Amino acid sequence: MTEHEELIKAQSGDHNAFNLLLKPFIPSAYQVAFMLLRERAGADDAVQEALIRTYKSIHRFNPEIASFKTWFHQILLHVTWKMAKRKRFFSPWKDILDKSKDGQPEHIYLQEENQKELYQCIQKLSMKHQTVIILYYMQDLSISEIASILTVSEGTVKSRLHHARGDLKNQLMSSPYGDISLKEGWTWNKN
Repeated sequence: MTEHEELIKAQSGDHNAFNLLLKPFIPSAYQVAFMLLRERAGADDAVQEALIRTYKSIHRFNPEIASFKTWFHQILLHVTWKMAKRKRFFSPWKDILDKSKDGQPEHIYLQEENQKELYQCIQKLSMKHQTVIILYYMQDLSISEIASILTVSEGTVKSRLHHARGDLKNQLMSSPYGDISLKEGWTWNKN
């Protein structure tokens, strides 16, 4: 069944079609919510609330205006931002760090410290800059998808990314751990 067919069935009240339609988006939705809220329970709550709101308003979704993925992420971000404004969360590092343990113990330690440092720097950014960094680098969304999700122009997304990268670079240049990267090929070397 195609996404369009699932959408039509979901809009007519088919619970199974709704579940199938949203299933591919749940892991990335949780990751976005977790990165913004910095707490597992908060991320669970945000995703759950976004799913409920999506279900209640799916009959209003218009595929001529946006893709379903974009529309769902808009709902998720609005819920997550609202939760973030209400409460500040403690960040449990063991929940966000990459669990891959390939390599020597020293390398693993440095990699974990780099990830922790990067995450701390991202959390110091404004919410709008955190959001574009997370969506672009960690969710691999395009500039146009992010613009659609945030309901801003592509130029605004590019500007926010530019400023966020500049702020991150300034923070990371003073890192005691050397090279830190958001993504393969995007590294700052303080030397």
